[in-house]
Amino acid sequence: MDSADSQNRKSELSPELKDAVQHMERLTFPGGQQQIEAETDALQSLLGGKLSKEEARFLLRRTKALLVLSQDKSETRVVPSIMFSVDGKLSREEAQRVYAHLTGISGPLTSGGDGSCAEQAVAINTTSALVGVAEEYAYIERICGKRDADYTLEMQMQITQNARNYDVIYVKIKAGTQREFWFDITSFFGRP
Repeated sequence: MDSADSQNRKSELSPELKDAVQHMERLTFPGGQQQIEAETDALQSLLGGKLSKEEARFLLRRTKALLVLSQDKSETRVVPSIMFSVDGKLSREEAQRVYAHLTGISGPLTSGGDGSCAEQAVAINTTSALVGVAEEYAYIERICGKRDADYTLEMQMQITQNARNYDVIYVKIKAGTQREFWFDITSFFGRP
């Protein structure tokens, strides 16, 4: 798809949908057009120029939007989408490199303990805040069930302790018990 096609599709959107797309782009690219261009150049370089600048920009925007909107940010889900979005111009291995580059994931997404305290924190192994924050809530859902149905969020705070950054999330489980989850977010703390 070239940028003219992209522009035509944007002009066909309803005002509400245009607002939603712009909001998502602000979340995905807080640095605006400058960030988009820098990340496009990095992606093009990663792929050795295999994609045109327009194709790399389209892939970047589409994949980051998928990472923002999708609950399933797994490699199994995202890599085929990367391959599809550029009409098969990338091999599976190249798509996996793109996934690792955009998500900062190059192994298990979580490791460590059960999250009951700082010493047992669940380490989130990504350099992407988009992926990291979503994984915190996905982890809690795997343990406690659906938010607002099986548990409620009571409080969340960030703590720096022993040169590590933590998100501490307190939840109240439907049965009335409370639980805290410690996540080591050092790998993505302060990143977009």
